[in-house]
Amino acid sequence: MPEQIEIVVVGAGAAGSAAARALAHAGRHVLIAEPDRVGGTCLWRGCMPKKALYHAGAVVRGLGRAAQFGVNGGAPAIDWPAVLAWKWHSQETYAGDQDGILSSLGIELVKARARFLSPETLDIGGREIEAEHVIVATGAVPIPLTVPGAEFADTSETALRFQELPKSLCIIGAGYVSLEFAGIYASFGTSVTVLSRGATILAPFDRDCVAIARTALEGLGVRFVTGATLTSLAGDRGDITVSYSVGDEPLTLRAERVLAAIGRRPAYDGLGLDVAGVDLDQRGRVVLDPALHSSNQRVFFVGDAASREQHTPIASIHGRSVARTILEGAAVVPDTGGTPFACFTVPELAQTGLTEEAAGSAGIAIESHSTTFEYLGAAIISDTRHGLVKIIAEKDTGIVIGGHIAGERASDLIYPLALAVRSRSTLEQLRSSAAVHPAFSESVNWASF
Repeated sequence: MPEQIEIVVVGAGAAGSAAARALAHAGRHVLIAEPDRVGGTCLWRGCMPKKALYHAGAVVRGLGRAAQFGVNGGAPAIDWPAVLAWKWHSQETYAGDQDGILSSLGIELVKARARFLSPETLDIGGREIEAEHVIVATGAVPIPLTVPGAEFADTSETALRFQELPKSLCIIGAGYVSLEFAGIYASFGTSVTVLSRGATILAPFDRDCVAIARTALEGLGVRFVTGATLTSLAGDRGDITVSYSVGDEPLTLRAERVLAAIGRRPAYDGLGLDVAGVDLDQRGRVVLDPALHSSNQRVFFVGDAASREQHTPIASIHGRSVARTILEGAAVVPDTGGTPFACFTVPELAQTGLTEEAAGSAGIAIESHSTTFEYLGAAIISDTRHGLVKIIAEKDTGIVIGGHIAGERASDLIYPLALAVRSRSTLEQLRSSAAVHPAFSESVNWASF
């Protein structure tokens, strides 16, 4: 007879941990199956290590400009092993004792993979378990290249731990992961080329904000090639020939490293969804109702595994929402409206709510207000004047429905605009709220006029 467990959570990243903790706090019996370290992609293979490298790169850029502020320290010398050591220190410090935290809540952690044996049962480390509820929080994995020589390409995970700083890097793809790594490695002096299949880069972001980032990245030496179709990789890591075409013209370049950043797909491999009674769509992604139930009503999918927005705050909202559904016995639809997200490139980009294009597609009449950093006191003092704040509001009501920022500290400045979107605040309310002077937050207030 299978063991009876009330709730099984498959995966201990942001989504799975959020669900498990909420349920455990309510006194429910929770088992988490996680073969890897607790914390998931964000903690170990994404947000935290990448932001640590980004910060180190920002220090390098700051040292390069030190003389204009009267500080003469000479050219920065990069100690790459020390940079990697700081990255690991940051991760471990933030993580703390993740296993201990779960144990203190009474959550049973099993260091093993989970596999469905039937719609009701799973195999977890050789144990056959029947669960009343299953929450799949397995995250996502990088989509691999499918061209000859694809094995020579790195992923976003391996690019976080290059043992040597590459002199040259070719990045395939032009999404937020691509531009984050472009900004990081260009800051350390790597010659970076970005190959984009489409005509645009960073498609989900405001076009004016993206233009600012592109200009800044090109100033660091990043080269963008749009309309490029990758055909093959050849050679070996350390000396790779990248063959591609633009239109009918075949072209090549050489790079020490190639990073495949063409997207991420839900990590379903090995789960046995074919026997779990879980329906997939034509793209092989799980079919969910608004409350994140699959076609098997006892099985939920959350976070990146839900095939929706792939952001850590969204994952946490998903986890807590599904926990409420289980605790309350009624479907709770996760409210992710206005959730902010950022691209830690150079400079930072951040946004919340709708873009101008999305609002137009939805038939919403809007008014757009913006300000640059050109005359912002804090930006003048730090000489980081290449920035923009844009606020999108409904034309008739003045209710804020979107916010977009490019520039220094954009990831922090987006928060009041995210609150405005979620609370349906108006432009007039933003206008009446003063900011500290001289501070970057003044730009949000100025943009509302």
